[in-house]
Amino acid sequence: MMRGRQFLLVCLAATSAAVNAQTSTDPALTPVPGPPTQALVDKGRTQFERTCAQCHGRNMVNSGTTSYDLRRFPTDESERFFNSVTNGKNNMPSFKGALDPGAIQWLWAYVSTRGGKEM
Repeated sequence: MMRGRQFLLVCLAATSAAVNAQTSTDPALTPVPGPPTQALVDKGRTQFERTCAQCHGRNMVNSGTTSYDLRRFPTDESERFFNSVTNGKNNMPSFKGALDPGAIQWLWAYVSTRGGKEM
């Protein structure tokens, strides 16, 4: 009888952890599936110039010595990008509350296509 309860508790804990893992990621902070459209890239470019260019360089061009060279950002690490923009990283401040999730989507479309060059 005790083993049955232990088994049940382990199953409940595992199920709870799986549900929490699935619901803890805000879907608004993940990339839109599929390749970005030119319209998203253009919105991202505009947002980048307003928000990011001061540190990351106009058109993402910088030496990478003072701030991260976003032209080298891994295109398969969208979660890392969304986390860094939302929560900040190293010298970069958090943009949580300053940028809505749509603006972060646009930025990712811009950065992940190297400014539209890899579409």
